[in-house]
Amino acid sequence: MWVGLLHHVTWENSWALGSCHHGPLVEPREKDWIEPNSEAHQKLSELILDARWLKDVPKYLHFRSTTELESFHNHILMYASKRFCFTHEVYSSQVFLAALDYNHHINRAPRKKQDGTIQ
Repeated sequence: MWVGLLHHVTWENSWALGSCHHGPLVEPREKDWIEPNSEAHQKLSELILDARWLKDVPKYLHFRSTTELESFHNHILMYASKRFCFTHEVYSSQVFLAALDYNHHINRAPRKKQDGTIQ
């Protein structure tokens, strides 16, 4: 799909090994399409077909933000601080308690100040 971008920018929406996944596009456009084999198309081809970049593309396509996980881990620290030593049973129960509390409050509306702005 990534390499298909080279076809899409030239207004070619289907080619031998695939096609675009968007619906019908409406003409006219404010900008012209890139001419095949033009200097701009060749420069774009160099970027898109760069072997080093193509090797890393799957990492970027499947990237997910870890902010929710980090938030949950911070919540666990409220119940099971790293400053104290716990037995496995106590630590497990603290983590379960943190998970219950986190899930209970996850969809709660943000706290607001008296003027109505988010605190």
